[in-house]
Amino acid sequence: MSFLRQLFGITTRRSTEEQKLYRSNRKTLVTTINYEKEEGETKDDFFEYIIGYNDIKKFLRMSINTEEPIHILLIGPPASAKTMFIKSMMMRLNNSYFTDGGNSTKAGMLEYIFDNKPKYLLIDEIDKMSTKDQTFLLNLMETGMVSETKHAKTRMEVLKTWVIASSNDISNIIPALKSRFFIIELEPYSYEQFCQITMRLLIEQHQVKEEIAKATAHMVWNRLGSKNIRDCVRIGRIAKSVEDVDFIGDTLRRYGHLYSS
Repeated sequence: MSFLRQLFGITTRRSTEEQKLYRSNRKTLVTTINYEKEEGETKDDFFEYIIGYNDIKKFLRMSINTEEPIHILLIGPPASAKTMFIKSMMMRLNNSYFTDGGNSTKAGMLEYIFDNKPKYLLIDEIDKMSTKDQTFLLNLMETGMVSETKHAKTRMEVLKTWVIASSNDISNIIPALKSRFFIIELEPYSYEQFCQITMRLLIEQHQVKEEIAKATAHMVWNRLGSKNIRDCVRIGRIAKSVEDVDFIGDTLRRYGHLYSS
């Protein structure tokens, strides 16, 4: 992967196919990477519920351990593990702050940053932040400076903060903010990979029986057509048997707003 070699001076065997590499705005970097599971792939404790994407996992680990901040934006359709990457880092990184872009405001994030000085700012669905709230990140990412003037008083901090975010729709992110990220575009999982993730997540994290986890993955992908891991988790929390999975699926197909046939 050429941009990794240039950035870190490394040579690695690619486990995934590099589909496109281009620059836009102020040298914004975008790479599309397909899933490819390597033989003998071992369990990854840092990203334990994410199947494949081995180059991305290594790239993220390298990026969060640099001397100076590196900012990463993960983009792609639903069911491409973006949120799972963000939440894995939330669980594993000390001094990190997770926020949902749809519920994030400049005032709220500034208050937390001044009080806690997080090293890692993790933003899920950053494209849902308003333009005004996005602009506050510009100085933080470029210079490490954050400032606020309130009631004729100004406070300022200079921080080393890594910003790692996810986005479904990159067109909703202002160009100046995009230019501050390395942008990684993830391919959606196949059905087989979706099943592996669902079963690992439900069995290990939610203590769901294997046959229920398998039936849930089949229901969500094939019968509901949502391909959304979150739907698997919701059904897994409710169902106590394979029959329950069928009942829940039939009910959602009949009455669910997004699943009606």
